[in-house]
Amino acid sequence: MSAHPSQQGAAAPLNILERVRQCAASVTRYPLDILTGDAQLEDELGIDSVKLAEIAAVVGREFNLPPDRLPRGGKAPTLGAIAGLVTQVLGEASAPFASLAPGMEPVRGGLTDGLRASTGPDLEPRVRTGPIATPTPAGPELESRVRAVFARVTRYPEDLLTLHADLEDELGIDSVKQAEVMAVLMKELGLAEGPKPAQRLRTMAAICEAARALLPSAAPVPSAPARAPVHVAAAPLPSRTDLPFAGKVALVTGSGKGIGKVIATRLARAGATVVVNSFHSREDGEKTARDIVEAGGKALHLWGSVANEEHLERMFSTLVEQLGGLDFLVCNASNGLIGPFDRISPRDWDKAFRTCITGTYECAMRARPLMAARGGGGIVTMSTSMSQRYMHDLGCQGVVKAGVESLTRYLAAELAPDGIRTNCVSAGPVHGDLLGMFPDAPERVARWEAATPGGRLCTADDVADVTELLLGPKTQRVNGAIWVVDAGLSGTVDGLLPAARPS
Repeated sequence: MSAHPSQQGAAAPLNILERVRQCAASVTRYPLDILTGDAQLEDELGIDSVKLAEIAAVVGREFNLPPDRLPRGGKAPTLGAIAGLVTQVLGEASAPFASLAPGMEPVRGGLTDGLRASTGPDLEPRVRTGPIATPTPAGPELESRVRAVFARVTRYPEDLLTLHADLEDELGIDSVKQAEVMAVLMKELGLAEGPKPAQRLRTMAAICEAARALLPSAAPVPSAPARAPVHVAAAPLPSRTDLPFAGKVALVTGSGKGIGKVIATRLARAGATVVVNSFHSREDGEKTARDIVEAGGKALHLWGSVANEEHLERMFSTLVEQLGGLDFLVCNASNGLIGPFDRISPRDWDKAFRTCITGTYECAMRARPLMAARGGGGIVTMSTSMSQRYMHDLGCQGVVKAGVESLTRYLAAELAPDGIRTNCVSAGPVHGDLLGMFPDAPERVARWEAATPGGRLCTADDVADVTELLLGPKTQRVNGAIWVVDAGLSGTVDGLLPAARPS
C-alpha cells in the first residue's frame, strides 16, 4: 500500500477504492463484502456522521491528504465517491508523493484506527490542536473553545474541524447534532440565549461570530459546569423463577441506547430473550446485548435498518434461525428532524416516514406469522404526545408520529384474528440525550417542567413501565389504545409559538 500515484496508472481508481474499503472496514468493523463502492454510507450502511468523519481521517492519513482536502460530507456519500475524490486530489498533486510514508504501518482498533509511526518522532500524524488566531483579541480563546466543544460532542478528529468547513455539507454534522453542540456551548459560555435558528449558522466561524456578539464585551468567558445527565441504574435480574416473560422472545428495534435500551433491559429482567437491534449505533447495540447477558439475561444483537427491506429480511431470518419465533415486538426505531419547520427537506420527510411508518408496518407484518404460530403476541409502537398538538421544532416527528398512532389502530384491527394485540406508547419529553437536541434545551426543559403537573418530566423507566404492562397478561383486553406517558404535560399549553416575521 505504498505505490506512488504515478505508478498506479489506469488502475489507480480500482486500487484506491480497495484501500478506501479497507480504511472503512478498519473503522466500522463491517465485513468487506457489504462495503461496496456504490452503497450509501448513511442510509444503507448506517454509518453515522461521527464514523464518517473517522473514515475521512483514516483515508486522509492513508493517502497523506492535507486536512482541507479530506473527503467528507455531502461530497462523499459512498466509498466510490470517496475514492473518486482521493483520485482527484492525488492527480492534482504537483509532484509524486508516497501515499504511505516510510516507517508507517496500519493500526486497527477502536477510535485510533489509522497509521502509526514505527520509527522516529517526525512520523507522528499531524493534528492541529492549538487555537486558530483571528484579528479580534478574544478570537483565539473563543474559537478554540468552540472547536473543543464540537470535538467533544461529535467525537470528530480535531484536524477535521476547520473554521470555515460547512457543518452539514462538508462535515456531515446534521441539524440534530448541531443543536446538541449549541446546547453544550451555551452552557460553557454562560449564554442565557443562543443564536436564533433562523440565522442558519453553517460554519464554526459563523458560530464564533454569533457567540461573540452575545457575550458581554468586558466580561471573561465563564466555564460553567455541564448539567449532569439523568442516569437510570439497571436493577439486578430477579432471582425468582416465576418471571412473567420467561420463554418469550422480544424484538426491540432501535434499542442500542436511550429509551429502547431501557425497554430491552427491562424485558430481559422479566425473563424474555431480547433481540437488541441498532443501526446507526451498532457499537451501542452490541454493548446493550452484552450488558444484558452479563446481568444474567438472554440477548442477541441484530444490526440493520428497519427502513431497509434487505436488512429486515436478514434480521428476521436470523431471528427465526437462532430463536425459533417471536412473541413481542417493540417498534422503537425512529427518525425525524428536530429543528425549524421551514428547514424540513424532502429527504428529512422521506427518512422519517420510511423509518417510523414503513419500518413499523414491515416489522409488524413480518412478526405476524411468527406470533400467530405461537398462539398470539403483543406489539407496542412508539409515538409522542406532541403528535396531537403543536410543539416548536418538533414538526417533522410530530406529523409522522401522528401517522404511527393511526397505523397502530389499523394493525390492532388487522392482526387481532391472529391473537396479536397492538398498542402505542405516546411519550412526552423524557429525560435523556434526546432533550439536549432541542435548540435552547435548558430553558425549554425548565419551562416544560414548570408546565407539568407535579413539576417532573418522565424518565425512560416510566416509558418502559407502560411498555412492559401493555405486553403483559394484565392488559389482555387492551388493543388499539394510545397510552400517553408525559406526566400530564400534554394537558397544558407549551406556549412557544413561531416568532412573527418582520413586516
